[in-house]
Amino acid sequence: MNIRLISLLSVLYSFVLPVNALELPLGSEIHGFLSQSYLVSPDNPYAGTDSEDGSFKFREVGINGFTEFSPELRIAGQVLSRYRDKSDDGKVRIDFLLADYLFFSDQYSSVGVRVGRVKNKIGLYNDTRDIPSARPGFNVPESVYFEAFRDTLLSTDGVNFYGTSLVKDNLIQWELTIGRKDVDSEDFEYYTFARPVPSADTAEVPLKLFSASVIPAFDRDLKLGLSVADVRADLEGTLSVAEAQQALLTAPPNDFFVNPQNYVTAAGIDGLLTIISAQYNYRDFVLAAEYLNLESDFDAELVGNRFSESSSTEAYYLQAEWFTTAQTSVFTRYEELYLKRSDRSGADSATDYNPYRGFGRGWTLGGKWSVGKGWSISGQASFNEGTAWLPNFEGIENHNIKKHWNFYVFSVNYQF
Repeated sequence: MNIRLISLLSVLYSFVLPVNALELPLGSEIHGFLSQSYLVSPDNPYAGTDSEDGSFKFREVGINGFTEFSPELRIAGQVLSRYRDKSDDGKVRIDFLLADYLFFSDQYSSVGVRVGRVKNKIGLYNDTRDIPSARPGFNVPESVYFEAFRDTLLSTDGVNFYGTSLVKDNLIQWELTIGRKDVDSEDFEYYTFARPVPSADTAEVPLKLFSASVIPAFDRDLKLGLSVADVRADLEGTLSVAEAQQALLTAPPNDFFVNPQNYVTAAGIDGLLTIISAQYNYRDFVLAAEYLNLESDFDAELVGNRFSESSSTEAYYLQAEWFTTAQTSVFTRYEELYLKRSDRSGADSATDYNPYRGFGRGWTLGGKWSVGKGWSISGQASFNEGTAWLPNFEGIENHNIKKHWNFYVFSVNYQF
């Protein structure tokens, strides 16, 4: 456990003390959460090899708070540590930090602006995906919220305009975000080349996002949403053409075709992401469904020779959550993801170690029990065919990945 995480845990522990031991300015609040999970993935390495025999290397710690200077102005932020074996190292980072100003509000509408690092409102779960109490189980639907674009889409350093309007008793909410984000290149490299690219790194990624939702007047239990994000990611620090040519001269025969990632001299991807969402509350049930479409244009240079490819990624899930009592809930989910819509078998995306990375189909069953005083326990079992949402990590290419795989998780959560 690194020193930064120890410090964060000690701060979190201090907040578990009685409320009167924590003096806060008027109009301020502090909250936090801690989640520790045990995950078993006997068929394929999930975020690392330890999970095959069972691993405790899955932990989330977060502290968030805000100070309200007036009804119109406040500042808010959250620091987060997310540890997932080899796929996320648990480094403490600023999840969001912003100033929020509501410059117009009446009984029919409101408009405001946030400046700083803002969470991106994409679909039903993106802006709350790292808060254990805000999701039904261990993870959000991985078909629609897949890890390859997690860091890119999670938050943005920029400006966010938001508003609400009541139009003929229909409640409309919207957000518009423009900014940039520094992201780690590893997810991008595995998504495009299925292996790490030597010496590569990702520069700042520009992002433009619009999302809107409506709660119709005819049924307040129904929520419909649309999210659209435009993003461009480029690899920086790749080999020069001369360096790639030199590497090719000393490489084994046919290595260019076996390991093309070793000769990348430039690469980038343009993506237009669209998510359509629906959620319905019926008595003790919450029904949710989302559909994702990603139109991407990938261009790259191998030893200075340029090529490009366009593709359409498609995914959806159907989910039902039942609140059996005030303290317990169970859920089930079915989901599918195809990296290329026209290639349902995933053959075009297959690699030597993972022939099934182009598609994913799976069922998930889980439940949660709120024990009391901020504590809860949860369990989840996922049964999958295809590995489109199997988390990548450095070294996964050294394993033979199976088509059919399951994983099981037990979590203990605390929040205040």
